[in-house]
Amino acid sequence: MRLLTATMLALMVVACGGEDTTFGEATGAGASSATGGAGLTGGASTTGAASGGGAGTAGPTSGAGGAGGEMVTCPSSPLPNGESQHTIQHDGNERQYEVQVPSSYDNSAAVPLVLDLHGYTSNKDNQQGSSGWAELAEGEGFVVVRPNGFGGLRSWNSGDYCCGQAQSQNLDDVGLMRAIVGEVSAELCIDPKRIYATGLSNGGAMSHRLACEAADLFAAVAPVSYPLGFDPFDKCQPSRPIAVMHSHGTNDFVVPYDGGFAAPSTPESFAYWGAVNGCAGEPVETYAKGASHCDTYQACDQGVEVRLCTLVGGHLLYDNAEDVPIAALAWDFFTQHTLP
Repeated sequence: MRLLTATMLALMVVACGGEDTTFGEATGAGASSATGGAGLTGGASTTGAASGGGAGTAGPTSGAGGAGGEMVTCPSSPLPNGESQHTIQHDGNERQYEVQVPSSYDNSAAVPLVLDLHGYTSNKDNQQGSSGWAELAEGEGFVVVRPNGFGGLRSWNSGDYCCGQAQSQNLDDVGLMRAIVGEVSAELCIDPKRIYATGLSNGGAMSHRLACEAADLFAAVAPVSYPLGFDPFDKCQPSRPIAVMHSHGTNDFVVPYDGGFAAPSTPESFAYWGAVNGCAGEPVETYAKGASHCDTYQACDQGVEVRLCTLVGGHLLYDNAEDVPIAALAWDFFTQHTLP
């Protein structure tokens, strides 16, 4: 297994830096508490206040149609509209996440969920302010969940290359994401066929890992500024073909587009996803703005697509040179892909 060099770590701390917070140790996986949330059926209760409404005890009382036509059970007392803060016990640690419920949500219809993961040394608040997903969710009417990474530098165990305490302690962050999605799905009317993941840098690498190891849960992923983080790539064997849209900057000196330091190249990662998804033929250009462009493998197994958006920009790619709207493009990509 390759670990990030000291130089690489220093660069990522500078590029993705945020306020340091170390989470306390706890025991008993599966228990949870939340600020401003509803109580979980058969689990720990949640108390407190949140922007947008009150709290209650969750219990299924009504059904709504999902993308595949199946009925989705909606809770009797859902989380309030707006943002609410939550904690969950997992892997012997207390972890934190935020749920953003759009103002249009009325608990009568199943809605998509997008997991938005911050980069190494950053946090959920920085991700909310930079990724563009908060505004998009409010306008399009889907739920966004923003977890915090582990430890003082807030990292995710995203594979063989990255990052920090989460990787060195081999935390089960895939299991954490499953648990978080499970909790939120018990407290909101979430369409199980429209659950997606995206993220920046270490969060992007974590999105790749979710595609590899949780393709039964996530319909598609949209990593930003990090390629597939396994060495060799074929350690990634998703349970089904899964749609992947990777955005990367040509001027990224933290995780270089062509590889280096302790990360593989973006084109090689793109080619592997095309191969593992059974894509035929060559990728075709499906988006262009100035020198930025997206290329897509379209003839893939089970109708999935694999897309690489090569943008003029650095590591913190949401603010790119040609104002390519990464979140909007990714959302359009997500809407074309649901779980089979």
